[in-house]
Amino acid sequence: MAFTTTSKAPRRLDRKEQHRQTVARARARGRDLRGAMEGEGVIFYTAGKSAGLPKVADPARKKACGKSLALFATTYLPRVFTMPMSDGQRADMDTMQKAITTGGRYAFAAPRGDGKTSRVEAAILWAGLYGHRRCIVVVGADLTAAQEIVESVKIELRTNERLRADFPIPCWAAALSDDTALKAKGWTWNGTSLCMRWGRGGLVLPVLDDADGSGCAMVPRGLTGRLRGMRLKVGKKAVRPDLYAIDDPQTDESAASNAQVDTRENLILGAIMGSGGPAATITAMMPCTIIKHNDLAYRMLDRKRHPDWQGSIRGLVTTWPTTQDTLWKEYAMKRKTESQESANAFYREHQTDMDAGAVLDWPERFTKGKEISAIQHAENLVIDLGEDVFSAEYQNAPKEKQASIYELSADIVASRIHPGRHRGDVPQEGRLIVSATDLNHYGLHSVVAGFANDQTGWVLAYGRHDKEGAGIVPQNCPESEAKRRMFEALVVHGGELASVNLIRNGQAVRPGLWVIDGGYMPDVVKRYIEGPGRTLGIPTIAARGYSADRYRPTPKNCIGAPRENCHLTESPIAGRFLAFNADAWREVSQRAWLASPNAPGSLSLFEGRHTEFAGQVTRERLVEKLHGQYGPVWRWVTAPGWHDYGDALTMCFVGAAWGGIGTTGEHIVRRARPAPRRQCRVPLSEDASCGTGINDFSPRNTRRR
Repeated sequence: MAFTTTSKAPRRLDRKEQHRQTVARARARGRDLRGAMEGEGVIFYTAGKSAGLPKVADPARKKACGKSLALFATTYLPRVFTMPMSDGQRADMDTMQKAITTGGRYAFAAPRGDGKTSRVEAAILWAGLYGHRRCIVVVGADLTAAQEIVESVKIELRTNERLRADFPIPCWAAALSDDTALKAKGWTWNGTSLCMRWGRGGLVLPVLDDADGSGCAMVPRGLTGRLRGMRLKVGKKAVRPDLYAIDDPQTDESAASNAQVDTRENLILGAIMGSGGPAATITAMMPCTIIKHNDLAYRMLDRKRHPDWQGSIRGLVTTWPTTQDTLWKEYAMKRKTESQESANAFYREHQTDMDAGAVLDWPERFTKGKEISAIQHAENLVIDLGEDVFSAEYQNAPKEKQASIYELSADIVASRIHPGRHRGDVPQEGRLIVSATDLNHYGLHSVVAGFANDQTGWVLAYGRHDKEGAGIVPQNCPESEAKRRMFEALVVHGGELASVNLIRNGQAVRPGLWVIDGGYMPDVVKRYIEGPGRTLGIPTIAARGYSADRYRPTPKNCIGAPRENCHLTESPIAGRFLAFNADAWREVSQRAWLASPNAPGSLSLFEGRHTEFAGQVTRERLVEKLHGQYGPVWRWVTAPGWHDYGDALTMCFVGAAWGGIGTTGEHIVRRARPAPRRQCRVPLSEDASCGTGINDFSPRNTRRR
């Protein structure tokens, strides 16, 4: 007989179910980041604003490093920054800090082995951990290069004990994840997911209020990879890139191909700079090395080509020793033919003389135990690599394969000093004085020059109006505001030019013509000339240069008779302006420096130092001059940097040509043609007594009408 009962005994779990629940509880405990940190002995605040958060080991150190990227790098990354920083490296750090905190676009060229990538890694950590940026995209020449930088950042987050002491939550989350994506993804805090990501495709720091670098994403990308439409989901929010760290964005192969250079340049300008959200501007920093002329780094450092990018160029050697062609030649011969020990002994014996005049960007850069000084290290590189490779890789000044039509250097220009002549002194022969101004958003560069009838020129004064370094038009300025600022700058600068102290034969004189660049904001220049320019007391005219293949004066576009490579024309926007052949007059202005000061057709400076002026005048170099279908064709190579003084000086020569002083060597004077004499023939009668016979009216004696 069977017995039944109404009560049921609880079902006993089998072994598999028990194991499953045990593993689930263990995983739940392991996913709690706070519990895991407590298990590692981390102490948490129990009161105050930071209650519930882990304690910071050294708050003062953390706060001080938050104000200085350079201090952060040397404090938290001592294994990376093992040597003292040079002044140039600290300037690069300040540039990157400015880009991260205030925005902007910065490119800076530094020598190979200068630690550019290490500084980028430090900047990424600083920007992310201190919460300056939410989405950082690391762009390399290819994806592998970018991934290596992100992997290096991940290693610091996982293994750097000093970072972990002051930035506990993100660093402990990285360390306890054991470099495993699944563990990082599972971290929680009080039961809430931290939405952390960790892998080859990048990382997202834990999303937690008041935590260091909460939700900061760091993503690697190759320059030619997927850059468009970047939009990441961090927690419940969608973020777009707000900082691009573009590290050495070109390879040797891409630098040698103009097509690849064009492609990469367009990717930076389009895919990267256009990836911000609505009403957002992209911040970018780009350490690079100039491999060859007109490569990607060369173009991005050209302020004329990319005025919205600010940049700087550093070389390993700032100034070479005075014994470069003597003692260092002997040193090189000993190193090649004998041994390094013999060369070192020779250097020790003559070190004082061999170091004289040398200035280096990083004096601590040399191999201890094998080399004695930084200049010796640089000379060894020149000997081992050759001058061409050294100039490109370590000086950021690659040598052109093409020879110049004429050799003009900044040193030559700076040496053309007219003895005894000071700023504003006008020689007696300088009958025509012309001032010219080149316009740009970062400033107005002006040159005042005097000319004799044989085109001998003297630079009387020059200067830049840029509101004490602040520039005229700031970035992202509305068009109407930009035009207003430029107009006001012209008003102020016009007054400055009118008050320049020019003395000739003891009497004050003024320029006879002011030529203003009409290629930048031509409508603003027109308004100024038609308005305040009328009351300045100096005849003012706008001018615009054209390349030789585009300069075509015709009866339809000329007003009056054309002059030498220039003519007056007009347009609806610019009004009347002086059009000129920029190639021809740039060559004339540069060739004038080749003659000795005060020689006929020469150009000279007043006494003083003119380093910046000479550099700008020689940045454009003529490498080829051909005869085309319509006349000469010029081909120029432009070095990175400003050349506004060179443009202004060219316009001074154009103004002189408009005034009648050209390359013919004499002042052109148009003689008035004498009025023709009126002639009247009176017919004579046959019986006129004044005649002597019919022979008097023969054809040879008769005047033709």
